[in-house]
Amino acid sequence: MVEIFNSMEMLNTHIWTLVEEALTPLPNGSKASPIYHALSCCPLFPAGLVTGSLVLAEKTIRYGASFFTKKKENDPLLDFSSVEQDSRLWSKLGDLQSKITLGLSNPNFLLGTATCTYQDSGAENCQNSQWASWELKKVPEDNRSGKSADLFSLYQTTSGRQEIIDKLHKLGVNTYRFSIEWSHIEPREGEFHKEMLDVYIDLCKALRDAGIQPLVTLHHFSEPKWFHEKGSFEKEENIPYFERFVKYVSGPMTQPYKRSTNLVPYVCTINEPTIEAFSRYVLQAFSPGDTLNFKRAGLFLKGVLKAHTIAYDLLKAKAPQMQVGIVHQYLAFEAANPLLSFVPRYFNRLTNETALRFFKTGLFELKIPFLCNIHEQMEAKPQTDFVGLQYYARPVIGFTGSIGYHEPQTLMPMREDPAGLYRAVIETHKAFQKPIIVTENGISTNSDEQRSRYLERALYALQRAQDIVGKENVLGYFVWSLCDNFEWDRGMKPQAFGLYSVQDGKLSQQPKMGADPFIQLAKTWQNIHRAQISQSKTIHSLFTTVFSHSKRRLLQAIK
Repeated sequence: MVEIFNSMEMLNTHIWTLVEEALTPLPNGSKASPIYHALSCCPLFPAGLVTGSLVLAEKTIRYGASFFTKKKENDPLLDFSSVEQDSRLWSKLGDLQSKITLGLSNPNFLLGTATCTYQDSGAENCQNSQWASWELKKVPEDNRSGKSADLFSLYQTTSGRQEIIDKLHKLGVNTYRFSIEWSHIEPREGEFHKEMLDVYIDLCKALRDAGIQPLVTLHHFSEPKWFHEKGSFEKEENIPYFERFVKYVSGPMTQPYKRSTNLVPYVCTINEPTIEAFSRYVLQAFSPGDTLNFKRAGLFLKGVLKAHTIAYDLLKAKAPQMQVGIVHQYLAFEAANPLLSFVPRYFNRLTNETALRFFKTGLFELKIPFLCNIHEQMEAKPQTDFVGLQYYARPVIGFTGSIGYHEPQTLMPMREDPAGLYRAVIETHKAFQKPIIVTENGISTNSDEQRSRYLERALYALQRAQDIVGKENVLGYFVWSLCDNFEWDRGMKPQAFGLYSVQDGKLSQQPKMGADPFIQLAKTWQNIHRAQISQSKTIHSLFTTVFSHSKRRLLQAIK
């Protein structure tokens, strides 16, 4: 009987997929009649209604029967996916802190925190960004960015850079992720400001000297106004402008650091392209503020993914040992009501499925009934050395908007959902077949208890995912973010993702108490590997001394 029901469900899915295909606009250049194309689904409707009714009846019967049958107790220690389905099972896992050993056996594991220059420095420090204009329209005056945490001012001085480093040392991190603000480097088309790029390069040098690796993002939602006004990545003819920017900044970033590796060992080309497409053209949250325009969203996403491939090839040609990746936020919508199941279906197609397919097969395809049909096969499969995976929660769509189940809510507002990181890692690795760095994960809350609980559970979920995909495929974990800052269309308040609070425009002296699970892990990693790191530095210093002495004697002999 179960096999019959499963076959019926598969048939129902197939029928409605054919209906959807018939209702999707024809691709450009097609000679078929759009009317006949749409009418071809008419015979399928009655069959779909029958199979759909049978599937619904079967699920209703199963649901009713569940009240009269003993529910099987899942053991989350054996099957963590059960926690994904029911967050109440977290309580069955006991003390998580003692179970978290993530990255401790890997001397190269990245433990860090992340920022974005526009978010942490605001419109007053980034006046030539498109966001400086957009937030005037979107964000209430008393909630705009201003100078935010004013980190860019700290980047510009020796004492300021040291303050950043001291804050990072208190966290115990070995890596710091930040973005190079394109509008700082090229505020007007073709006008490059080397002194602004030097600010970021000096920061990278200070970080490396302090034993902290920089991970640089080249495009984090913010771009110069002039590029935005040209149509940004929605128009593929604009991609060479981004390529020119990447060429300009790549030289200093790929310079040797103390005769060994590149100054910047890790680069993320584009931050969350699917979320930016979704926010710009579907949600009306980012400039230019279109609504449910999946066609424009698709064109932007296709352009920005192509821009990544060009930037990747450019950087790898210049510095083959540099690790270059793209950042993908795993945002899987769910429906609270079956009547709304079509909403997450098409949202997820844009926010997840299209990009995952692109990197898996080289095919860009976005089909939405009545709205768009974009299809293009790349000549070569897109490349990336790693995936910067970002995860916060799985939004639940209800009639009143994004809601939660029985989990506590955050300030975002989203439900507290750390278990979803497990599936995000597994599914993303399956699609990309590349190592993963969790480049953002965190929670917006004013409660230290909630932050501590979330981080502890997220670290544990990542560790369980690592058991599935392999330790070699999980390279690091970054908490978003270093400090409370501007959260795009949501403004400065009440969002509170930071490990440090911001008081009167300055970072607090100490991290928030809720950051303790992450700090304990980072400092344990440091204690385990400090001796090895110190030994490596001693050997490097001894080698340098011997090499310099030998070189001096050789020069004397030649003379």
